[in-house]
Amino acid sequence: MHPAVQQFVERMGLMMEADGLPRSAGRIFGFLLLAESPFSLDEMAEKLQVSKASVSTNARLLEQAGLLERSGAPGDRRDFYRMRPDAWEQMLRVAHRRWESMQAALAEGQASLPEEMTVARGRLAEAGRFHEFLLGEGDTLLARWRAGEAAGASAAEPGAS
Repeated sequence: MHPAVQQFVERMGLMMEADGLPRSAGRIFGFLLLAESPFSLDEMAEKLQVSKASVSTNARLLEQAGLLERSGAPGDRRDFYRMRPDAWEQMLRVAHRRWESMQAALAEGQASLPEEMTVARGRLAEAGRFHEFLLGEGDTLLARWRAGEAAGASAAEPGAS
């Protein structure tokens, strides 16, 4: 593996680990972010010098998060992984679902607390407003991203001026 690739892969591992995910998941993410073709679990384990079991567990985690997609090849029983073409949108959608869940939990908590718990109710109300803000801005960000990507794609087409 080229030293620049290895450095990037390790940095992604550390960054995801700082966010509470396994370092191996971050390393897989970084590796596949740079990969031009899909890789099997065996190939990733060899390239990243980790166990196949670790690669399998963490690739599934990233697949469930919507960042990777799994495919097969005719006549080959192995699974191959690559970055999803819409990984960035999917990352925002996953966050959006978490914000919705949090907002619902905050509203339920606020409604169930006794009236005399004014400080706690106030905190939950503020947190609810914050998550409402995030939900609205998440939709705006996704729309702006799609518009920018559409404009960038049409500008990159041959003959576009």
